[in-house]
Amino acid sequence: MLGWNEKIKKNLGYCGKNVFIGQNVLFANPKLVYLGDNVRIDPFTWITTGLKTGNNIQICSHAVLSGGKEHTITLGDWCFIGYGSKLFCASEDYSGDCGPVNDYWGQNKIFRGNIIFNNFSGVASDVIVMPKVSLPEGCLIGAKSFVYTKNNITPWSIWLGNPLKKHKERNKNSVINKSIDPTFLRKK
Repeated sequence: MLGWNEKIKKNLGYCGKNVFIGQNVLFANPKLVYLGDNVRIDPFTWITTGLKTGNNIQICSHAVLSGGKEHTITLGDWCFIGYGSKLFCASEDYSGDCGPVNDYWGQNKIFRGNIIFNNFSGVASDVIVMPKVSLPEGCLIGAKSFVYTKNNITPWSIWLGNPLKKHKERNKNSVINKSIDPTFLRKK
């Protein structure tokens, strides 16, 4: 067990109560990270953007939240990011109409924008989320899916695949009731 990194908390822009940050979590811009209460960021997560979270958040290991200090990923309350998922606030145009790779070798076009997860939303494992995406309240994205701005995602629903398609509705009342019942996780 690698344990938790308590030292990094003092370098963050803000760190709430009951926050667990795994060893080997990389914050490229820790002063741009604001964590609410009851937040867990598992080991081997890479965060190069600004990050603002509400309360009751989990970011699983090997997640990548990328795009530079100019951008922010905002997670409302009760949000999660699954194992190995990647959220990109910046993505280059590789069509060849601009530079061949990036600004170092040419004048490449870069698509940029913040990412927002509204309350009770999240992505499962190995999901890719592109710039300017806003997940509506209660929306979940299934494993190995691809999400970009042209997807018309609806609140309190589950979406899967590439191309992304609606799978089914979520039980809003059940989810919210469980979130306000502090004994739910202890019930058998």
